[in-house]
Amino acid sequence: MRTWLPALACTATLLTFPMVGVARGQSLDVKGYGLVGNATFAATDSFEAVLGSASGPIFGGGAEVGLPFGGLYVGVGGWRFKQDGERAFISGTQVFPLGIPLTVQVTSIEVTGGWRFRNFSRRFVPYAGAGWSAVAYEETSRFAEPEENVDERFNGFHLLAGAEFRLTGWLGVGGEVAWARVPNALGEGGVSEAFGETDLGGTSLRLKISIGR
Repeated sequence: MRTWLPALACTATLLTFPMVGVARGQSLDVKGYGLVGNATFAATDSFEAVLGSASGPIFGGGAEVGLPFGGLYVGVGGWRFKQDGERAFISGTQVFPLGIPLTVQVTSIEVTGGWRFRNFSRRFVPYAGAGWSAVAYEETSRFAEPEENVDERFNGFHLLAGAEFRLTGWLGVGGEVAWARVPNALGEGGVSEAFGETDLGGTSLRLKISIGR
């Protein structure tokens, strides 16, 4: 799983730079971007019991290609959430921290197709999209046996909407909100089973800085 983000960076580079010449010939718009934001997970009680909060910062990036068919675009991107907490025991509605440190890491790779409303404004461009998500969930502790740690991968889907403001011809800044559903990813053990939570999706707010057309 730790190879996902370097691989994503390579993919973004391959999409952004070698295709620039093709883009000029075929009227494609190609850009790479970085993002920072905040994610709130749907499994609220589970994340709060282990981490103290169901929200936290995310960081990532990706690349997009605007196709020569109106405002149609496709993109691949990803982000990572990582936070330290401690194992907990649930009895009824009571949460009892066990004092055993652990680290939770969620990595999401998103393949998106959508539409940019280019006729809205020359510099301010709203957009919306939907697509497939591949999500990796890791839960590790220094004091745990290898079989007690968690390293699982799941499939889901996402919806997003946002807007980009073009500062120059090649530089843009924008914001978006995304909602994801990753069913049957949790709930087979630990605090998520006690709370009956199975969805690893949630909602995220993202600030994006893009370079390209």
